[in-house]
Amino acid sequence: MNKIGIELKWAAFITAFTCLWAALEHTLGYHKDFSNILITAFIYYVILTFLWAIAFVDKKKSLGKGAVWEFKSAFKFGLILTGLLTILNPIAQYIIYGNISPDYFHNIIEYRLAKGIETRESLEAIYNMQVAIRTGVMDTLSYSIVFSALYAWVFKTKSNPNTTNIVVNNTKKRK
Repeated sequence: MNKIGIELKWAAFITAFTCLWAALEHTLGYHKDFSNILITAFIYYVILTFLWAIAFVDKKKSLGKGAVWEFKSAFKFGLILTGLLTILNPIAQYIIYGNISPDYFHNIIEYRLAKGIETRESLEAIYNMQVAIRTGVMDTLSYSIVFSALYAWVFKTKSNPNTTNIVVNNTKKRK
């Protein structure tokens, strides 16, 4: 449990942030009038990017001063975080669309119908809980893998030949 404690902490924090952000959007009326939803989505992803960076900084600090965090180990941290976020994503979707904004799908269908481009049937096929969960899981996997690779490269530690370093190795020891 201790080996993935930081990953669990940040997965829970990022999931909670996602739910709180949806609550903020709902409170501001963006789940009824979708005119500013792109702006809030952009701000959400900017903040999410910083949260990922802070998670990597937190993990790197937990390794101790002088520890070498190679790309492979940093990327593994990101992949574990990705897996946990992917598992938590359907729960977040149920919280958002079931409790925070239960009228979301109805509202967006009506909003899009008012624009007159699509039919109700086509909109109902894409705006429902099942599609939202599937899309959320796929988005979490794709964005998180990109974040993992990017931040693993950014936060990897370069070895300094003039100092003694502790190498962090995530492979299991054989007896």
